[in-house]
Amino acid sequence: MIRGSEAFSRAYGAGWRLALALVGRDVTATVGNVECTFRATTRSEYTRARTLGGERHVLAAFLADLQSDDVVWDLGACVGTYACFAARVADHVVAFEPEPTNRAALTANLRHNAPRGRWTVAATALNRDGSSAGLRSEFVEAGGGHHRLVDDRAADGSPVETAAGDDIAGTAFPSPDVVKIDVQGAELAVLEGLAETLHGVHTVYIEVHESMGDRYGDSPAHLEELLREAGFELDRLAGPTTNRAGVSFLRAVRS
Repeated sequence: MIRGSEAFSRAYGAGWRLALALVGRDVTATVGNVECTFRATTRSEYTRARTLGGERHVLAAFLADLQSDDVVWDLGACVGTYACFAARVADHVVAFEPEPTNRAALTANLRHNAPRGRWTVAATALNRDGSSAGLRSEFVEAGGGHHRLVDDRAADGSPVETAAGDDIAGTAFPSPDVVKIDVQGAELAVLEGLAETLHGVHTVYIEVHESMGDRYGDSPAHLEELLREAGFELDRLAGPTTNRAGVSFLRAVRS
């Protein structure tokens, strides 16, 4: 038997799919002089493409920092909001997205926006190390961003491949010049796994989940301390215009 909330969710999703089929599923977004088109098959995808997650100002700064010969690592790429724009500007983008539904949409969006040789999609979730972990999804829909790493023994987590960035940079994937991170509170763990690789990085953009870091024993203060010790100057950007509580943006540029 389908519970009431599940029935509502299915009906709601079906309604959005019908609406998108009627109005068209391609949404074009422009940041500065860079244009990308995103496929919208769900409400989450449509809203993300239309609003850019309230992060247009962050995307504009991010693109302005990119150089044509840069390699960009997008950690927590979701359906490619940053990765697609970056692939139009930089030399190569490695987009890491462990959640399968989003990864499929990410691949389709990158394919639509940039030549195949300018991007790579990876299923790996970056962490302090390659220890076993699971991925917990609070809401599964293409474009949904509520996915986070949990202990591999968690009953509601799906097994996921993890690695420290230092272990795969320059081997499995080209080493990054620019790193963007949006990992639902695990920002510090990702950076600790990139300790050596960061020496070759000139710019880092981080979506800081101020309260979610508690679940990993981390805090924004620890994050900022690590970046300063690694030789970066920090710039706090304005928060999302969609008024998402507890979210801020940090730009770190090598001094």
